[in-house]
Amino acid sequence: MVVTMSASNLLRHLAATLLLASALASPNLMAEEDAFDALDRLLDENFEEIDRTLEEQFQLLDRAMEDAYQRLSEEIRAEWGEDEVELPSKKEWVDYSDDMKTRRKIDFEAGVVKLERLIDLGDAADAIIRDMQNASNSLKTDTLADLAQKDQAVEYARESLTEDGIDLSSPPNTAAPLPVLNGMDQSIPDSARIGAMVSQALTATAQSNTVQPANNTATVIPLGNNKAKVVVAIPLARNYQQQLTDRYEAAVIAEAKKQKIPPSLLFAVMETESSFNPRATSAVPAYGLMQLVPRSGAMDAYNFVYGVKTLLDPEYLYQPGNNVELGSAYLNLLLSRYLRAVEDPLSRKYCAIAAYNTGAGNVARAFTGKRNVGEAAKLINRMKPDEVFNHLRTNLPYDETRHYIEKVTKAQKKYTSFDDTHLI
Repeated sequence: MVVTMSASNLLRHLAATLLLASALASPNLMAEEDAFDALDRLLDENFEEIDRTLEEQFQLLDRAMEDAYQRLSEEIRAEWGEDEVELPSKKEWVDYSDDMKTRRKIDFEAGVVKLERLIDLGDAADAIIRDMQNASNSLKTDTLADLAQKDQAVEYARESLTEDGIDLSSPPNTAAPLPVLNGMDQSIPDSARIGAMVSQALTATAQSNTVQPANNTATVIPLGNNKAKVVVAIPLARNYQQQLTDRYEAAVIAEAKKQKIPPSLLFAVMETESSFNPRATSAVPAYGLMQLVPRSGAMDAYNFVYGVKTLLDPEYLYQPGNNVELGSAYLNLLLSRYLRAVEDPLSRKYCAIAAYNTGAGNVARAFTGKRNVGEAAKLINRMKPDEVFNHLRTNLPYDETRHYIEKVTKAQKKYTSFDDTHLI
């Protein structure tokens, strides 16, 4: 989905050029100044119309995604039950098989993968085992494109928006060799081991009619209504976080240099926002590694980088390269423009971290009760950086943001070696 204002920029440039030439040739400068005023009013109206169009597009996108998740929730509820509705989130990827009986949950924060198979009365053991083996094998081979194809919510939204004449961005190239776990598959048991684990759990449950403890094997959990689920929990490799960092290092370093931001700050924001889950999603709505919001941060960053005001859809923002580029650009915007009146670099960084989560206006509000950044900066500039940090930690309007600035600041310390290696 792309709606731009590039045509309006061209219109402004051409019209201004023509009027300037006319003004130079005319002795009646006052009249020509009135013409410039009239032109500005017309162009402002044009920009307002473009903004309205973008807002209308966003409302369609937001509603389509909300309806899609509602539809998916109802399908899960009908199959699994009221208490078993699980959807993708910021730090956990969840997908379902076509028949809705098998699901995979990759918790990027906890470093655990859970494979679950719904068991209905009468299901054959060999079918259950086969489905669990297939789910395990796919973890080792799935690419980001495969995840996109398994994202039922986006596909439902795509169907809805197509009816409105809106096309979502295409998923990444299926040929790209980007496994979901990217080298961490050594921690995933092979098919034979998965089959043995599930078979043992099914047999033990049938014999004792009780829930079997995990103990690095499978667990059968009753759900009621003649249903149960078999669960296999697989811890990722101990260094999985390092491997996730390595996966995005090239993109982070490139964008950090381009935007003149320490790589450690980008990694810290990424970890805090998504734990490196490439298809992270939240109800804000925000999407991708650095959790960009289409109507605000993503739009501002794209305009900053490309000079075009554009509404970007979830699939575009789920692609890691796009997300890191725009997340880095948005941080640069906060540091170099929106918060430029804050003089001390460290104080400005603290304010930018908070603003990334809640907006520059809310940062200003924490200091003055109003959303004027310039007025807030006057007060901030009289404070030491540690005083600014403590004030934000105490006075930001939302509890999430108060914790956010602490989490990012703490996480950044883990990645400082990237700053030493890749000096900006």
